[in-house]
Amino acid sequence: MLKTITTNRNFIDFLYRSSQKHTLNEQSSLILILKMILLIMLLKMNDNAVLGIFMPVIIVPALLFQKVLLNKFFWLIMALISAFPYLIFDLDGYVPNHKHIYAYVLVSICLLFFFFKEDEILSKLRDQAKYIIGLCFLFAVIGKFLAPEFLNGGFFEFTNTTDPRFFGFTSYVAGVNPTLLLENAANIDHLLNTNNTTFSFKLNGVENLKTIGLIISYWTIFIEGMIAISFCLPSKFSLSKYRNVFLIAFIITTYPIATVYGFAIILAALGYIQSTKENQITKASIFYMLVFIALPLIAIPFVRILGYFV
Repeated sequence: MLKTITTNRNFIDFLYRSSQKHTLNEQSSLILILKMILLIMLLKMNDNAVLGIFMPVIIVPALLFQKVLLNKFFWLIMALISAFPYLIFDLDGYVPNHKHIYAYVLVSICLLFFFFKEDEILSKLRDQAKYIIGLCFLFAVIGKFLAPEFLNGGFFEFTNTTDPRFFGFTSYVAGVNPTLLLENAANIDHLLNTNNTTFSFKLNGVENLKTIGLIISYWTIFIEGMIAISFCLPSKFSLSKYRNVFLIAFIITTYPIATVYGFAIILAALGYIQSTKENQITKASIFYMLVFIALPLIAIPFVRILGYFV
């Protein structure tokens, strides 16, 4: 394990040293960041029929042509699409939290293009990315303190035994038979779709997660709280200098288990944006970029595969 960590660190160091030889100018950095955001929208902003048809038509020209990418009216269109048909008109259904983050980011970029000069946009966007991350985690922590089921570990007991994204982790760490977890998922699906008001069932495997549920709950509150504080504080405070340490720790301990691709990819992009310094690539920004590129791999059930060899 130590050898693996050392190898990964050496790889990051190599990329960091290489990046110092190729400093991006202000416009190149801005173009790269804007294309990262548009790639996210192209991949994830397509979960209804209308968006699935029209988003590629709107986004692809901006990816191909720089004049479109740097046009403020293009970003106005993107902001309107995210703020109106994507969120407001969709409120009758379930809207994942990361979709709201998409809207904040697009509205923020739009406002920057309208109210600042092009050579000011990147520095302002770094600040916006920092505070969007901080406020996102601040409200997440507040929500957790207001939820008794999170404080007593019940949230993760339920989620880890009913959400298929966690089944690999639950079966490996808590020793719960995967068949029993699939039975839980089937029962939940039946409960949500039945008209039988007397239907009930016992969750399999919950008894194995009492301690684990509490540990995960309080680790989550701690690390999200540190992210919220360090990202919301002005950069002159010492704790703010460690913000990337906390965010990287969150990413490493969360997304190999909770494969929430939509939130992870926007978080990696925002992390990259705020971690660059005067167009210099930092070790933290290299990490975020690698996460951004490699995130599709979280669809591979690594924990389940590991179980075959351990």
